[in-house]
Amino acid sequence: MSGGQGQVARPRVTPLLLGSAASVLAAVVIFVINSRAQLTPVLWGWLPAVLGTALSTLAAWRTAAADGLEDSTRRLWRSIALVAAFVVIGLGSDAHQGIRDPARDVQREHDPLATIAYSLAMVVLLWALLRIPLGARRQRERTVRFVLDALTVSITAGIFAWYFTADVRAADNYGSATVPMLLLATLGLIGGLALIKVATSGLAGLDLVTVRWLAAAAIVGAAGGAGFPMLVHVHPGISGAQMFVPATMFCVTLAADRQRRAVTAPRAPRRRRPFSMVPYAAVGSTDCLLLVVAHASGPAVTAVAVAAVALTALVAFRQFAALSENARLLRRVDAGREQLRHQATHDGLTGLANRALFERATREALAAMPADGDALCLALIDLDDFKAINDRLGHAVGDALLVEVGRRLESCVRDGDVVARLGGDEFGLLLHGLRRQESDEVLSRITEALNRPVHALGYDLLTGASVGLAQTWPGAAPQELLRRADLAMYAAKERGKGRHAIYDAQLEHDRTADAQLGAELRRALDGGEFSLVYQPIVRLPDGEWTGLETLVRWHPPGRDPVSPATFVPVAERTGLIVPLGDWIMRSALRQAAAWTEQFGAAVPHEIGVNVSARQLREPGFAGDVRAALTETGFDPERLVVEVTETAVFDGGAAQDTLNELVSLGVRVALDDFGTGHSSLGLLRTVPTDTLKVDKSFVDGIGSGSEEAVIATAMIQITDGLHLKAIAEGVETAEQAQTLHRMGYRFAQGYHFARPLSAEQITRHLAEAPATMPV
Repeated sequence: MSGGQGQVARPRVTPLLLGSAASVLAAVVIFVINSRAQLTPVLWGWLPAVLGTALSTLAAWRTAAADGLEDSTRRLWRSIALVAAFVVIGLGSDAHQGIRDPARDVQREHDPLATIAYSLAMVVLLWALLRIPLGARRQRERTVRFVLDALTVSITAGIFAWYFTADVRAADNYGSATVPMLLLATLGLIGGLALIKVATSGLAGLDLVTVRWLAAAAIVGAAGGAGFPMLVHVHPGISGAQMFVPATMFCVTLAADRQRRAVTAPRAPRRRRPFSMVPYAAVGSTDCLLLVVAHASGPAVTAVAVAAVALTALVAFRQFAALSENARLLRRVDAGREQLRHQATHDGLTGLANRALFERATREALAAMPADGDALCLALIDLDDFKAINDRLGHAVGDALLVEVGRRLESCVRDGDVVARLGGDEFGLLLHGLRRQESDEVLSRITEALNRPVHALGYDLLTGASVGLAQTWPGAAPQELLRRADLAMYAAKERGKGRHAIYDAQLEHDRTADAQLGAELRRALDGGEFSLVYQPIVRLPDGEWTGLETLVRWHPPGRDPVSPATFVPVAERTGLIVPLGDWIMRSALRQAAAWTEQFGAAVPHEIGVNVSARQLREPGFAGDVRAALTETGFDPERLVVEVTETAVFDGGAAQDTLNELVSLGVRVALDDFGTGHSSLGLLRTVPTDTLKVDKSFVDGIGSGSEEAVIATAMIQITDGLHLKAIAEGVETAEQAQTLHRMGYRFAQGYHFARPLSAEQITRHLAEAPATMPV
């Protein structure tokens, strides 16, 4: 990077550059040879200028035809090609004049065709510069400033030229030719000034170095083509244009070559000067001329001139200081505005795009996407158990985790994709050109990156993420695309932590079904349509009841009962499991307390209540259980909270909740053990004292079966860890006897009793309960 520009390919020698440089060298050599006397044919002096200008015309036209140019830049280069073509015409006319009349001074006198051609060249250049689009308000402001600067340059150049050519005009009697030459010199300087203005404004897609070469060309052409004849007198037949025009056109060729190389390079922002240096340069140079003139006029005039120069210098310095301070303040204001704009569109913690910028990028991407263009995918990412990290380790650790997650997501995407933090622990990805068959690979890479341990402020954290992805379709709307990705994300979360899902029609169908059934569940809960049944847990081998497991049933009025296997998962997905679970807990404790008050020690000692993963992650769940125990007066040590392996496998908030419950005196049982993650590490990390062996290991418990081996291993583990083991799903006497021989002392299942209503339990207890048959 240099010159405030993006990385531009290095220049290389081309036939155009080589030919243009050769024309400059040939022009200088021929001019020096003929400077005192015409030693070569007149045509030789003009050929390098004509050929060099023709090469510049070709170079400018090729640049105008290059791919990737903005329209305004293309128009400017076409105009430059036209300017060079007019110069070729003027040079040809001067050459023809010099060949026909060698005694005529073509340096100071041009025929009408040459004068018209050169004038048209300057007018076309100035018109092209004025056509550069700036915006209506900026156009007016810049036009006024440019006109003022142009007048300043014109007056200053005119004063100097008139003063220094006074003797030449008087001695050589060229007064009639001086005005056109002054006009051309002034137009050339104004053209250079206009190009410099464009360069410092960063307009029209022009490369800064390109415009500097063009400005140099305008100034060299003005100084050589018009200024040189007024200051240097050479013999007729030779002209300064023969040497200066090739140099001017070599600058144009260099500019054209640079522009073609810079088309694909990114343009860095340019820092504009807050004021124009032209008036200060004009005043300073005029003051110097004033001192020279005053010195020749005597001491009195010199003293007045010195005082005037000193005053203008002080005024200029004061104005310069004020403008510099204003510029500094404006830069601070601009920096503050830029910072505010950045803060309005980016997340303050991670530096990623925020929700507003993400949604805007989604809208723009959808609007710009052609009907048959590359696919656009939107992914939503939600960290698993992030709240537990904040609660246990503090928000500083949580913030460090979010920053690292943002970095990992950026490393998983490509240039042009958008990574955003949408709020809390939710992130969004906008992925361009991602086909459906590539989606699984990309999502797997993202989930794998987020499932690796994260080091945050001295802690090694293991956190997963649930990722949902939706792909665009014809006529896609941003909000609908976000909704679909959100639906897929929650589908991934329901399948377990660290998973991903892609939106499809089945998810929509399930969502609709869940919404409908969820509404019915809400009405059922408010309408008292749920009831509880209790399945006894018995002691082996005598079958005495030692506990009751609470189960929920739904009997909609006028309809068949709805299976728990149908409505419980929906309650989990919709969040209704939280109020439903609270009702189950309070109803079971009230009923157990009523039985205890009525039947005393005859009541089974334990009452078990199933608790879902969603309930364990709910803030304040342990407090709700404490309130229910206090309200009913039930002994906490008689309450058993039954949880599945999946609910507590990843620890986090669920395990923290269990620890709080244990501190209340509540006991914990791992339900359906062996069917979930089956990690023996859970027996060390989860504060459990009861293991419920799943029915699948009891069904085939016959001698020599694999189930028998597993059941035997489990009883050995529980005995070694001093845990209570309960065999579930016992349906035959043979199974009960086999389990007892293996060492099991507690069981439940249809062999002992089906789930019983509260009224059936009450009758059983009132009849002085006897042991159930085995």
